[in-house]
Amino acid sequence: MFMGHRVICIGRQFGSGGHEIAVRTAERLGIKVYERELLHLACKYGELSANLMESSDERATNPFLYQGVYEGNYHVIRGLPTSEVLFALQSHEIKRIAKEEDCIFVGRCADFVLRDTDAQLLRVFVSAPDEQRIRRKMEQESLSLSEAKRLVAKMDKQRRKYYEGYTGQLWGDPQNHDLNIDTSVIPIHHAVELIVSRF
Repeated sequence: MFMGHRVICIGRQFGSGGHEIAVRTAERLGIKVYERELLHLACKYGELSANLMESSDERATNPFLYQGVYEGNYHVIRGLPTSEVLFALQSHEIKRIAKEEDCIFVGRCADFVLRDTDAQLLRVFVSAPDEQRIRRKMEQESLSLSEAKRLVAKMDKQRRKYYEGYTGQLWGDPQNHDLNIDTSVIPIHHAVELIVSRF
């Protein structure tokens, strides 16, 4: 019997190094990492403008302020909020890619989207204490302390609402992951080796 492709799903707190871990792991394993590309693949599948959908990437629908989608092809359900249309299209692309190749998905509820498929999932969540993540963003984006604090809090809130809204599960719950990595304890290069050893 054919076992599905091996897929690593990485959830991450903002500024924890999840993106870097994904990229480095993909390089070590010689596989592709899908993150921002999923927006463009989803838009291509639905024949929608990436500019129209970009602001809804990894965001929950705001019930008081949302834009309905009335463009695209027959894969798009007319009138739904952009975030819901994008989630459906990205989910389709995540399932398609997982059927075709070993790969890594970053965010986009991929662990939940692939739960009933035959993909062999390694579900990873990357976190770090607030102070470390704030410091990292100050360095990466040349932000002041207050700017970095606000950005980290905003992005974490956005990711939590998105994940919990679409999955009904707690974002970052250790029970939903095979590997929980705190980058204040496990340096990024060790985290990569840990994931590679489980693949």
